[in-house]
Amino acid sequence: MGNEDAVKMMLKRRDAKVEQRQEWEPFYSSIARYIRPRKKSIDSFSSPGQLSNDHYDSTAPAASNTLALIMADTLTPKAIEWFGFSIPESSPFSRLNKNVNVKNWLRELNVAVFAGLAQSNFYSVINEIYADFNSFATVCLYLEESRLKKPGFNGFNFRALPISSYVFAEDDHGLVDTVFRDYDFTVRQLFQRFDKAKIPGKYEKKLEKSPDDPVKMVSCVCPSRDIPKSLQSKMPFTSLDMLEEDKVVLETMAYNEFPYMVGRWDKASGEDRGRGPAAVAMADILSLNELRRQELIGLQKAVNPPILSGEEGFVGTVQMIPNAIVYSRNPREVRTMPSELRLNLSSLVADNLMRGIKDMYLVDQLNLPRGKAMTAEEVITVRGEVERLLGPTVSRFESEVLGPMLERCAAIMVRTKAISEPPSELDGLDTLDIVYTGQLARAQKLAQVQAIQRWSQMNIEFSSVDPGVLDVQNLQEASRFAAPLMGVPPEVVRSKADTEKIQAEKAQAAQAEKEGQQQQEGMDSISKTAPLLKVLGEQGGGILGGTQSQIPAGASKCWTY
Repeated sequence: MGNEDAVKMMLKRRDAKVEQRQEWEPFYSSIARYIRPRKKSIDSFSSPGQLSNDHYDSTAPAASNTLALIMADTLTPKAIEWFGFSIPESSPFSRLNKNVNVKNWLRELNVAVFAGLAQSNFYSVINEIYADFNSFATVCLYLEESRLKKPGFNGFNFRALPISSYVFAEDDHGLVDTVFRDYDFTVRQLFQRFDKAKIPGKYEKKLEKSPDDPVKMVSCVCPSRDIPKSLQSKMPFTSLDMLEEDKVVLETMAYNEFPYMVGRWDKASGEDRGRGPAAVAMADILSLNELRRQELIGLQKAVNPPILSGEEGFVGTVQMIPNAIVYSRNPREVRTMPSELRLNLSSLVADNLMRGIKDMYLVDQLNLPRGKAMTAEEVITVRGEVERLLGPTVSRFESEVLGPMLERCAAIMVRTKAISEPPSELDGLDTLDIVYTGQLARAQKLAQVQAIQRWSQMNIEFSSVDPGVLDVQNLQEASRFAAPLMGVPPEVVRSKADTEKIQAEKAQAAQAEKEGQQQQEGMDSISKTAPLLKVLGEQGGGILGGTQSQIPAGASKCWTY
């Protein structure tokens, strides 16, 4: 198969997926208009820089932004390490989780990846991902190495793809392993990015006359086995950047890991796209928007009511719009027409609709109360509510987006030697486990810490009856167990071996001190009894120092030397 035929085959796959997406486009258009108005629509309703002229209420956009901020704060906070690496418990290498060399290397990897994310555009992009996630319910995050041409690690670069720019396909396990992305390049960018020899000659003339003209491009990343052999790479995934009109491949790239992370809020059986809060709230959103529009019309009519004016022999069309003039047969009649506006009823309906939208976006349930300081226990309670309401969604997001992203970040840093070489003990290990330590993950785990606290308090109360109950609990192990659950940095927690060494040294020092005290007490006793012994010796004619013949007759022998 020639390259042109191969490109045609790949574009045919893309076109089939685009046709499937068309069923969702009316829904996505409504979301773009009423929930994410600053996003480029996938239809003709809006264009870049154009404001919507039929959007009258901001409840839904505000709710979406609030939920996005809460998710960013609880899942991927920038200020604290929200993830860690470990060896899966199911792996034969799991015993190495306690190995000092392995623990130190995993810690080094964790610090390096966290710093790499902080230095990249990750946190600005992930906020947009969260907002799109709770609205469109389907998001696509792209992760590539920085294109800086220098040895070693050049940093991460992230992109949040618009919902209208990509289609995807799942493998037999329901995991996304193929992404087609449409994008535009100018003619000038075409020559900046790709090999000049691969660009058709007609674009050289355009470069001189109209360098800023757009050019339709298609990028495809999929398993290498799905690429025609003439374009396959030797790595697990192959990327093709193609000129759509000319059916030409301009660049082929190879990936060790899939660079796209596609997340779904919730997925119905038989569908590959997600459904989220917007799918349920859309009826209320449209109703509230229409209600707000009617309220504005009513207010205009109340302020500038239609006027009834007399015009002999002429009856005009009755117009009830603001500032309208309606003619009647009475030539002397000039007055304003009555306009009733039931604001109380309107406000009641609007409040119910707003409450319904906020409930769908979990705003009131998840938002921290304002205006008062909260105790640690209250914060834990709120975070526990986040866990209860968002647990399934978060689990899917972690498995489809965050987990693959962190695995790819770690792999990039190992390949580019941004950290030290893995210990020899890890030879043959092909995957790492991701342990999430953000606020939501902690809220999920802090229940165990609270259980330990309640149990210890109960034992203290029981000890008043039976002091032996305190011997049941191992407070040192309890402290060690609770530390990671509470987000304590591992650097400040001594290892079990170090703890045992310190305890042995303390015990040895205490024993030495005790022996010293006993010696001192013995010396003090001797010094106190010495004068008495001297006096007794003098009075008894040398009781201690005399001979046996000096013992009085009839007396028993008390001392023998």
